[in-house]
Amino acid sequence: MRKLITFVGSTLVAIGLLSGMTVAADDARVMQEKQAAEMVDTTAYKKDGPYKIGVAAGYMGNSWVVFTLQHIRYEASLHDEITEVLVTDAAFNPTKQVADIEDLISKGVDLILYWPVDDKAIEGALQKAKEKGIPTINTGGGFVDSPSVTASVFIDQWNLGEMVARRLFQDMGGKGKIFAMLPIAGTTAAVDQLAALKEVMKEYPDIELLTAEYGDWNRAKAKQITENLLQKYPEIDGVFSPAGQMSIGVAEAFDEAGRLGEVVMSPGDEYNGWLKWVRANNQGGAVTFPTRVGQESLRLGMRILRGESVRKGMKVPSEYISPGAAGVYAEMDRPDDWWASELPEEWKPQ
Repeated sequence: MRKLITFVGSTLVAIGLLSGMTVAADDARVMQEKQAAEMVDTTAYKKDGPYKIGVAAGYMGNSWVVFTLQHIRYEASLHDEITEVLVTDAAFNPTKQVADIEDLISKGVDLILYWPVDDKAIEGALQKAKEKGIPTINTGGGFVDSPSVTASVFIDQWNLGEMVARRLFQDMGGKGKIFAMLPIAGTTAAVDQLAALKEVMKEYPDIELLTAEYGDWNRAKAKQITENLLQKYPEIDGVFSPAGQMSIGVAEAFDEAGRLGEVVMSPGDEYNGWLKWVRANNQGGAVTFPTRVGQESLRLGMRILRGESVRKGMKVPSEYISPGAAGVYAEMDRPDDWWASELPEEWKPQ
């Protein structure tokens, strides 16, 4: 009887902790929605053109950011008052991104769009921009609530992760062992995607997370990591990988190990190599990660420079596309390192 009471007591404690964690996660989501809905007074940034736009890229080493930058350049071409777009590449180095932002400030840019290597590392540099009267817009990452960031134009990484996880678990029949392939460690994208995955796992007690790895949005790195995991784990039933660039590397590793038939791949995104794989294998599908976030970011920046009040967070929504429908978006005559996008043909990367 004492053992039974102890077990029941422990179970109640565990249930209480689980409920507390769920409430905490829900509270965080509600808080983020509230923060994103706040209106920003931009009168301090109002100025007449011409404008010089700065883009502080945390990295340019993957095709998604190349397409995102092209969206920025395309939107700039539609505004006669924009005379120049200056672009820096930190090459995944947070220290260099700090220096890049400071360099853009010294060159007299009127607006800074950026995607981070590490959000915390660049806060001080972004604050310097703010003190110089230069608005800063987080472009494409998760929502950032920071005094140094004027606004975020973001893809909701938590919502994306939740959609990907639910579809994966449904396709797996609600049970099995998985690993997660996430983007750059420490970024909002990686943190929110993992949090969403773990939140959905609470509804699927028969799903086991073996490990969470970071492939840096890099196909080759994701493949190498997966090769090591295949050596370590004799049973892997599913892969949570929202980024198609990494998903195709993961799938290649399974295929070359002769184990592709045993794994269920989650939805990826609009990366062309992944869409080709979806078309050939009729599984996975896509949850969109729109490259037009770059264009939306510059549009918001122009509103700020006109002194218009804007929301602190502007969400560019993701959508689920089934495997059958996703295959239609595959451009078979284009390279794998390509993205389905709404860019005019002349503005697509050459």
